Amino acid sequence: MIPYTFADATRICGGTLQGADGNGSFDSVSIDTRTLRRGALYVPIHGLSLDGHRFIDAAFERGAVLTLSEQETARPHIRVKSCLDAIQALARDYRERFDIPVVGITGSVGKTTTKDMVNAVVSQRYNTLATKGNLNNQTGVPQVVFMLKPEHELAVMELGTNHFGEIDRLSYMSEPTICLFTCIGDAHVEFFGSREGILKGKLEMLNYAREGRKVIVNGDDPLLCTVPHDLCYGFDPKYDVYADEIIPNGLNGTSFTVHYGGKSFRTTVHAAGRHMVANALAAVAVGSLLGVPSEEMALGIENFTPPSGRMSVIEHNGITVLNGAYNSNPTSMQAAIEVLCEAKGRKVCIFGDMRELGINGPEYHRETGRFAADKGVDLLICVGELSQNAVGCGNTVWFRTQEEMLKALPKLIQKGDTVLVKASLSMDMAKTVKFLTEQ
Repeated sequence: MIPYTFADATRICGGTLQGADGNGSFDSVSIDTRTLRRGALYVPIHGLSLDGHRFIDAAFERGAVLTLSEQETARPHIRVKSCLDAIQALARDYRERFDIPVVGITGSVGKTTTKDMVNAVVSQRYNTLATKGNLNNQTGVPQVVFMLKPEHELAVMELGTNHFGEIDRLSYMSEPTICLFTCIGDAHVEFFGSREGILKGKLEMLNYAREGRKVIVNGDDPLLCTVPHDLCYGFDPKYDVYADEIIPNGLNGTSFTVHYGGKSFRTTVHAAGRHMVANALAAVAVGSLLGVPSEEMALGIENFTPPSGRMSVIEHNGITVLNGAYNSNPTSMQAAIEVLCEAKGRKVCIFGDMRELGINGPEYHRETGRFAADKGVDLLICVGELSQNAVGCGNTVWFRTQEEMLKALPKLIQKGDTVLVKASLSMDMAKTVKFLTEQ
């Protein structure tokens, strides 16, 4: 990180410097004392269960030189009304130090996978910074922004939300120059009210996009295709970027031909599912705007591997596990079931609750159960109160808790099975993946 003086940081944060000389400086920003580096500014954040102000002393013991604070402290600090607002203002200022393209990515489904696919493509040509892990929220995006270094030529940032106004703030900090929208589904519909509300929330990314920004949309999405755009991608030849000659290779991925701007190339994405082809097309759309040659885009797609928990494939002890445990919503769940049904052998789906779906949550779970039965899932193992609504759709069993299910699982799974594990993150179904892959 390019250093800030205490005086400059105080001015940007709109606070008051106390207990320190304005000529001091810091060269990193941290909200977590466990990963804080010497010479850092510590930012105490109010979490769901902990207040970061409790750890100010620990931050200085680990090498912090300054802290933000909303309350009196004996440590050198910038007194502010809101630490969250202050770190976001500082992130905005830091972003403005870099005259580089920033690809902002949002949508109901596929943000992280698309971000990683875009990164795989553009990093063939550019020194690229991409969002790490799940740093896509109000405290995560500032941390990504502060990772920018003078040698970076491009940044790819994932922007996540579950309430109105959040993408607005993320756009304020990231100032995207390319705005990519993956799809509009039902994730977090409890807070947005409808898919139209979700679209409105996602389009907040345009609020602080830099002048001359380009917009890329998924043309196969019935809402996104109505958004004014510069490039549209999907499976129809009328789109700016499209795929044909598609050959599924089961769980090994899909081969296809990409067409864009009068050019075409053949490639393979080594991750199962038609939606992975869509993610690759999104990456090509970004790459084409940034002048990445066809052969480099093809190589980037072929080198892509899905992140753990997002439909990664694990072979263990005669069982194939599709790890979709990181998160779930009706759209991604159906896509995952379609991938499962491309596998050989008996097809088992461990279906945990999908959260934040509002009053229609029970019906979404029933629809998912019917979808699984229609697609030919051999056994649907339902876990959680909401998933109970899928019972009776084909061959199903239900468990109130994951712990109860794990006790019964050895009698339900047999060698040769392909097992999909998918649920909302709060269900912590990574425990089930661990159980299946370590026995």
